[in-house]
Amino acid sequence: MKIKEHEESFNEHKETIFRWALEVKGIENSQRIIGLHTSRAIIDLLSIHLLKKEKISPGKQINHRWFKSLRASGKIPNFPNKKQIVEKIVELELLCEKLTYGSKRPETEAKKALDLFHELESKIRGLENEKE
Repeated sequence: MKIKEHEESFNEHKETIFRWALEVKGIENSQRIIGLHTSRAIIDLLSIHLLKKEKISPGKQINHRWFKSLRASGKIPNFPNKKQIVEKIVELELLCEKLTYGSKRPETEAKKALDLFHELESKIRGLENEKE
């Protein structure tokens, strides 16, 4: 996908989380929506960064499933703070898998996914000003 397509996808995921899940259904009824969309949104955001820095080509797909372990680090190119960001994405992905496919989880886990989403969004957007 191209940058514009990833941006559209990221915005759709974010709108689904913060408008539909939180405003309409409420966090207590939205664990699957939060789990599914936070994980994929962050991968779109990472893809945008890597495309802008020409670290990957538009045909390269980064799969959220890679981030079930730190081995994902070997599948993506280097960038500033990669280790820290990959660790957080792995944490998010593992949590999101529980939220998406598991039985009802405590609301604190959905809140943790949202906190990780915000933290990763900030870190990845902050990379734009980093020197490679």
